[in-house]
Parts: sequence; C-alpha cells; structure tokens
Amino acid sequence: MTTSLMETIRGLRPEEFDALDDSAGAAGCHHRLRQRESDRRWRVRYAVRREAGRLLAAVPAYTRLGAGWPDPAYDPRRWGLPAGTVPDDLTSDRCLFVGGCADLRSALHLAPTPGSEQVLRSVLVRLAGTAAEADQCLAFPYVFGPARRLLAHACRDRAVWTGLGREARFPEAGAPDREERAVSRVRGVLRRDRRLIAAAGVRTGVRGWADAGDDAADLIARHNTAKGSPDRPEFVELRHEQWALCEPVRVIVLTASAGTARGVLSALVRRRELELYEIGLTGQEGPDRIAVYLALLFHQPWAYARAHGLDSIRAGLSAEVPKKSRGAVLHDVYGGVLSAADTKRLADERP
Repeated sequence: MTTSLMETIRGLRPEEFDALDDSAGAAGCHHRLRQRESDRRWRVRYAVRREAGRLLAAVPAYTRLGAGWPDPAYDPRRWGLPAGTVPDDLTSDRCLFVGGCADLRSALHLAPTPGSEQVLRSVLVRLAGTAAEADQCLAFPYVFGPARRLLAHACRDRAVWTGLGREARFPEAGAPDREERAVSRVRGVLRRDRRLIAAAGVRTGVRGWADAGDDAADLIARHNTAKGSPDRPEFVELRHEQWALCEPVRVIVLTASAGTARGVLSALVRRRELELYEIGLTGQEGPDRIAVYLALLFHQPWAYARAHGLDSIRAGLSAEVPKKSRGAVLHDVYGGVLSAADTKRLADERP
C-alpha cells in the first residue's frame, strides 16, 4: 500500500471520490474540486492511497503560484494564532494548504475506516516531503473538529490551532432538536418572526439563477459593498455561474420584498442539503427590512427544504446569535499550521 501524488482527480469516479468524505458538502464534491484544478492561481496535488483496489484517501493540497493572498481569509497571519507561531513575512507560496484553498471549509477526503489515522499519517508524511523540498509549512484551513483531531494526532500534536468560527446548520430543515426548555425558547422566537413577517406583508418567491441572475447579482454586490467588502455584479455572476456549472449543484434564488425593502438570497442545492450562499438586501431600516431579512435567512429556506425533501441546511459562519436562537447547531471550524521546521521533521519520520 503506497501513497501516490496526482495532479488531477479526473480519473477517479465522482461517486467513489465523494463517498470518502462529505463533511464540506458541495464545497468538497468531485466537480467543485475539478473546477479548482483549472484555477491558474494554484498548483493542485492529491495524495492518493489505495488498498486492494479500494480508494482510502485523496487528500487535496494547494500551493499558491505567486506570493499574494487571493483571499485574506486564508492568510494564517490573520487567524489569531499564538504570537510567534507564523512568521511575519509569511507569503502564500510558502504554505502547502491541505484540504482546501477556498469556500471557507475543507474536507480531508479520507475514508472512515478503522485504520484511517494511519492512512492519514502516511499521506501527511508524503505531503510534508513535498512541502519540505520547497521550504513550505503545512497549513490546514477551515477544517471541522473531527478532521482537526485526526490531523493533530497525525502531526504528533506539533501543529498549532485556533478557532476560525462556527458553521451554523439546521438539522431536519429547521426542526428544533434540543431539550424541552430550549425547544420552547426557539419556538417563541419563530412565532415572533412569523408575526413580524405577516405584519409587513412580505411577498416571497423562488427563481433559478438563470432567471434572477442580473438583478440578484446587482443586489448582492451592493449589499457586500455596503458591508465593507467591495464587490461588483460581474464578480457575483462569475461566482454563481461557477456553481451553476458544477454538475451536481443547482443554484436557486429566494426573493422577498415588503414596502421599500427588497432582498435576495442565493442558495445551493445538492443531494439532500440546502446551502445558503450570498444575500443582497436593500431598503430603509425598519420593520419591513427586518421582516424581509428574517424571511430570507430562516423561514423561506426551511419552507423550501421541507417542500423538496431536504434534510439539512448549511447557514455559514456569520450571525451566530440569530441563527442559534432559531435552532441552529454550531460546528466549530479550525485553522492550523505546522511550522516549516516541524514539516521537515514530519517528512523525515516513518508513517
């Protein structure tokens, strides 16, 4: 049983690859990672492990082709790691990102077998050897708790970690799943939401991205810019069109309006999961705008999920308090770094 490095997963069947690890949802599916392979800002490699013809791991790793940071969220110097952990002059080309380089969550693509820890250890030793040749450190961006524990063990607890946020998920399409007092509290919040939505006379709808794209892109770009993240409609369209080209994903747009307030929320449908993607909201501050926001972020997604037999909703890393108060389960997301020196040490060790 050996670990090989591949530059593409073109030769792996999508169903075989996706069966390894679905923890990142649409962001970790075969088609999405194939799109990453065509991004000329990155060099992509996969550490692939097979045993008796069975695929056990296909761990992606990314090296930036250039010293700049395409997304500051992937700069370990911004993660809040302990002082001295990351060099002040660290550039993106000096990191080998294990798991992902976009979408703010990563999957290891490691089969959940009794020997998975040993498999991951051998994979990381191979990747560490590749990184050491270029004097790189290993970086583990936006991994969930179970992956963090596996990685920490595989690195002999030498990696340094920090929390990067918590992803909100609504299990069973928003049905509260708590002890009775918490359930009662959530139901109270939802009743209040429904009263606000009804009083504002919110009008809602669902459209495909192809039908709503131009208007939705404008609203999303304006909303992002107003929140301090400069954006343009053509960039919004590009992001959504990439998802629309991802074969197993369907892009929808939820719409809502009341008085002067108008909003859109794009979402991704894959398998039995709905993922909330980007919001655009305009109008004067007041009850109408609040009602539109509540309809878009919570009540419309739940209604859509129930109507289409979806099991869960991913609701992103932001706005934890309002999501938790409406029944969301929060999943910790971590970032970790194995220093260049410890990466070399790992490369020299036996799996």
